Amino acid sequence: MKKIISLVLMLVLFAGVASAEDASFESLILDVIKKNPQVIKETLEKYEKQAAEKSKEDEFTKLLSDRVEVNIGDSPFKGKKNAEITIVGFSDFQCPFCKRGDDTIKEIQKKYGDKVRYVFKHFPLAFHPNAEPASRACWAAGKQGKMYEFHDKLFENQPKLGEELYVQIAKDLKLNVDKFNKDRNSEEATKAIKSDMEDGQKIGIQGTPGFIVNGVKVLGAYPVDYFEKVISALEAAKK
Repeated sequence: MKKIISLVLMLVLFAGVASAEDASFESLILDVIKKNPQVIKETLEKYEKQAAEKSKEDEFTKLLSDRVEVNIGDSPFKGKKNAEITIVGFSDFQCPFCKRGDDTIKEIQKKYGDKVRYVFKHFPLAFHPNAEPASRACWAAGKQGKMYEFHDKLFENQPKLGEELYVQIAKDLKLNVDKFNKDRNSEEATKAIKSDMEDGQKIGIQGTPGFIVNGVKVLGAYPVDYFEKVISALEAAKK
């Protein structure tokens, strides 16, 4: 069996360089195929799987080396300021993938505790009509020290995004509603959200969610284990 597999691999690797006129080589290929169709199928599938896994690992290695710097500025964060791992998230409150990404971040913070700091940045996409108003409302809540509480309520009630929800959350969080309304409709809110988006665009953020883990880009709603893989690689690199 091992000899057959080795032969199949040899044929796969060298068939491309063999002369089309080499009848004996062509005959050998056909003979192996006719006598061992299942073995060849399984071997080729294994070869393709290994090649795909190697490609993914190469991409991951490149990802770790191509780090970016994010301007955190005065963006709100959860966790210790001097945490070992800083995750910066660019998010859109109307994006369902962002809701999934937020759930993942909560799992990461639960697992790693004080080792992880999460920094939130607004990135409302133009084709989501409720995204920017939601970001404005969240930013305004932050002016009264309740940004993350408001942030969580927006994701929890994502299907209901709209004026009624924003005001109701403000009341539930006991915000000064008049100040809240004034702040969310201010030029300062416009500038703050625009600044977050520009920070993301500078480092290649085009869609949401987009995360930066100690400089490593994780673009998309990846599962918890992928973030764990990135964090483990970063920790190993320090040793």
